[in-house]
Amino acid sequence: MNNIAEVIVDIPVHKFDKAYDYIIPDNLSEKIKVGMAVNVRFGTRKLRAFVLKLKDTSEVEEDKIKKIDSLISNEKFFDKNDLKLYKWISDYYCALLISVIKAAVPTAVFKGNISKKVIKGVKLNIELNNIDRYLEQLEKRAPSQFKVLSYFKDFSGEIKVKELLSKLDVYRGAVKSLVEKDLLKYTESIERRIPYKDFEQKMVEELDPTKAQKKVLKRINDTLFDNISKTYLLHGVTGSGKTEVYMQLIKKVLKQDKGAILLVPEISLTPLMVKRFYSRFGEKIAVLHSALSSGEKYDEWRNIKRGNAKIVIGARSAIFAPVNNLGIIIIDEEHENSYKQGTHPYYHAREVAQKRAEINNIDLVLGTATPSLESYYEAKEGDYEYLSLPNRVDNKSMPPVEIINMKEELKKGNPSIFSNYLKENLKNVLQKGRQAILFLNRRGYSSFVLCRSCGEVIKCDNCDISMTYHRDKNKLVCHYCGNSKEIPKYCPNCSSKYIKDFGIGTERIESEVKKIFPDSKVARMDHDTTTRKGSHRKILDKLDNAEIDILVGTQMVAKGHDYPNVLLVGVVTADTIMNLPDFRSAERTFQLLTQVAGRTGRGKKEGKVAIQTYSPEHYSVLAAKEHDYEYFYSKEIPLRKSLQYPPFTYLVNITMVHKNKNKAEKAADKLYNHIIESQVKKIVGPSPAPIERIRGEYRVQVMLKFDDINVRTKVMKNIKEDFLKKISINVKYNIDVDPISML
Repeated sequence: MNNIAEVIVDIPVHKFDKAYDYIIPDNLSEKIKVGMAVNVRFGTRKLRAFVLKLKDTSEVEEDKIKKIDSLISNEKFFDKNDLKLYKWISDYYCALLISVIKAAVPTAVFKGNISKKVIKGVKLNIELNNIDRYLEQLEKRAPSQFKVLSYFKDFSGEIKVKELLSKLDVYRGAVKSLVEKDLLKYTESIERRIPYKDFEQKMVEELDPTKAQKKVLKRINDTLFDNISKTYLLHGVTGSGKTEVYMQLIKKVLKQDKGAILLVPEISLTPLMVKRFYSRFGEKIAVLHSALSSGEKYDEWRNIKRGNAKIVIGARSAIFAPVNNLGIIIIDEEHENSYKQGTHPYYHAREVAQKRAEINNIDLVLGTATPSLESYYEAKEGDYEYLSLPNRVDNKSMPPVEIINMKEELKKGNPSIFSNYLKENLKNVLQKGRQAILFLNRRGYSSFVLCRSCGEVIKCDNCDISMTYHRDKNKLVCHYCGNSKEIPKYCPNCSSKYIKDFGIGTERIESEVKKIFPDSKVARMDHDTTTRKGSHRKILDKLDNAEIDILVGTQMVAKGHDYPNVLLVGVVTADTIMNLPDFRSAERTFQLLTQVAGRTGRGKKEGKVAIQTYSPEHYSVLAAKEHDYEYFYSKEIPLRKSLQYPPFTYLVNITMVHKNKNKAEKAADKLYNHIIESQVKKIVGPSPAPIERIRGEYRVQVMLKFDDINVRTKVMKNIKEDFLKKISINVKYNIDVDPISML
């Protein structure tokens, strides 16, 4: 009999994975299963843990094994296949297993506050043929109670108390009095908190696929149920109908009583995708992303777990959704950086999806207009199967792109942030009653504040980064730690009064547009304007309803949106990302420019794109102008090879973090000495991180390059199990496997 449970304990300050044995008490012997959450005693503390294994013996002496205290929930939060995936993530990304589990299951479990939304209702508690007798007694003495009881004369079911009070315009006390008299009876029901319940319930039939879509669908359908995992790279230009392909594949999966996961890169894209899928599949969908309340997340998770929702749409963490009989995984905009988790565990949803598909013997579809260099390389090598949608639906032409050299604008006497071409085209669009999108990958009013006398840039007190001026708050804000302060009247370095803000942000763009076009309706969509729940959707609904003429935004506006009335897209400056000290900067520039260009010309009228830049000859800009991925790839791939960056090497970036700079540097030196004799192709560092200090802590990096992934796995296992046990407990470390950024 299995009376021992092997569990992983949620120990907040513990650095290393270790499973512990606990005795299953008699009262829980029939209840506890692998994947359940339990309360255990760990030392003097009561902590939460997950059951990994059930067994009948332990290597630990029985009198030294503690008993499990209690079950946290009767739910199983994962099964054996899920646990296999979690252990793979833990090994591949050098992450703590408990951290992986916490990333995969609802947060409410760990907070210990799993709650259900209980709705109070009321119904008749007497025989209907007796109701008239009580109504006679109430008519004159209690008119409100009479009104309430009269309602049930023609209504035989139960009704929500709130709904009843609103319908009859009476006070809650009238219902309470009738319950106390045993004439009515309270009821309770659990209501699912649905984050998309107010969508218009308008069902839309599937579209007839184009010739290219038919070819793609036939190829994937041929392998969909052959019980072998296959990865497809679906390369389709913007507006080519990738979403319709996704929906038709999912329909096929549903017919086999299987489920599907569809990942989207941004929360801002989720409402639009949900709306499309809801119009096709109704309430078979569930939504998972970070903007949901813990209650909504838990309700959606439970709805998926119970098989009521067959289609899951969500951001990165939705890859862990407990879909019953999973049949397909689709990742839209697979190239997006947001699929990489920015905190421990540093997993990439694309790699996790591929492993989950492999474990479950199902297909993975990676859709994009601008494939990541790694995915395209995998397709070239034959590891992924390449599928193409080379044209827009109805053979609409791609929008013409105009490159504006801002150095020439300055020579012509135009120091403005807008070129004459962009201003003229904005004017034309507004005169036609159409819409425009202006893109800039930097929020705030200006990017930094500088002393013109000595060149001092005002930096954050906690981080080694310049602060951004936000005009609406009239404050400097650090975008890394959130610290804010007033603009100094005098330079803190030389006491000069010549302090001025430089650079441009979305807030300034919005302000300038309003000055030039005072009668236009201008809105901004960036991190600052979308912090409230549902704010993404409200802004996009306004754009859809023509309540916005010009939308100014960061990368949130650059992808996925389909608004036929948008006839102009303006990229205010293409140089912000291009000049970052990062090996992916050219790729990121090309992707963003191509994606944002794809937001126009999707209706009957041809759209235009204007890209302003100080580097008009850069290959990423020229490739975006021609919507030419092959040209970009041909220029970028030799550079990656010569510099030995992915896809030709496997990277690991290890950062040592401490408030004392010397201690962070010493820990990094120890790491370097530990691995100097191992089979690492190249060690870069130890060196200060590009942003050396964040939130008052110094960061020292050691970057490792490997030729062979198996060698990397072996070296990283040694680092995790041997070296990290030797460093000071006060030194924090971040291990980022396959980093997407060096910043």
